[in-house]
Amino acid sequence: MKRHLPYSTPEGYFQDLQQRLADIPGKKQATTFQKFSPYLALAAVFAVAIVVGKVIVNKTPAPTASAREVVEYLLDSDLTLSQLEDAIFYPD
Repeated sequence: MKRHLPYSTPEGYFQDLQQRLADIPGKKQATTFQKFSPYLALAAVFAVAIVVGKVIVNKTPAPTASAREVVEYLLDSDLTLSQLEDAIFYPD
């Protein structure tokens, strides 16, 4: 049984292959900016992410509770008197 390959090489492909490969320009030396531009882009992305995060955190209102609400919450938490005094007089 003869095997049939569906692909073939174009006629004359290998005759001028060396010349076509020689015509490809050599690799140029990258400048300092070209070497460091990916790192600068990454640093810029991190800087933007930090600034946006900081803006979001600063714009979000912090929850506030009065001293009375805090004491009521602590009393409802079944704390001992010592734990309650520590929580009121020595907040974290």
